[in-house]
Amino acid sequence: MRRLIPFAAILLFAMSGATPTFAADDPDRAICFSLGNENYKDSTKFDPGMNACTRMINSGRYKDKGLAAIYRARGSWKQKEGQLEASLADYGIAIGIEPNNVESYDYRADVYQQQGDLDRALADYDHASRIDPTYAASYFSRGQIYEKKGDIPKARVEYNKALAVPTKDRIAKWAQDNAQARLNALADAK
Repeated sequence: MRRLIPFAAILLFAMSGATPTFAADDPDRAICFSLGNENYKDSTKFDPGMNACTRMINSGRYKDKGLAAIYRARGSWKQKEGQLEASLADYGIAIGIEPNNVESYDYRADVYQQQGDLDRALADYDHASRIDPTYAASYFSRGQIYEKKGDIPKARVEYNKALAVPTKDRIAKWAQDNAQARLNALADAK
């Protein structure tokens, strides 16, 4: 599922030391950011993940990008559990803290898409691609929306945009593989 790769990105971001605000000795860190591994398949891990993120938020130890990453992680756990409105709230807080983070808009757009609000999803994917024009996942997701709306020419354009950007990470590779698969399926449907 598409959301699993971004969860893994959050985990790698948090564990890479890219943000100095994460305390290496915080036992909740690994639990909060563990949705990227096999825990996404085990619903018994959802509450512990959300609770670990909540404890990190409530600790007051985290600020700025680190705090935004924790809200994104908690929003992801809530999304997996089906708490879509609560996940939207967490993604909104993450956007408020770090308004130029592509993943926050991408994740929120995924929730809107789950809710069937394709126009709001499209607006957030558009925003994500303006923040990072090389973020292949936003183009792939826009292609999916246009395909759902029956606008196949626009879907093809978006899938091709996903293929045109550099393959810079696993998220891009995933989006590009899926964009190519959709283009192949659309060609076969002619």
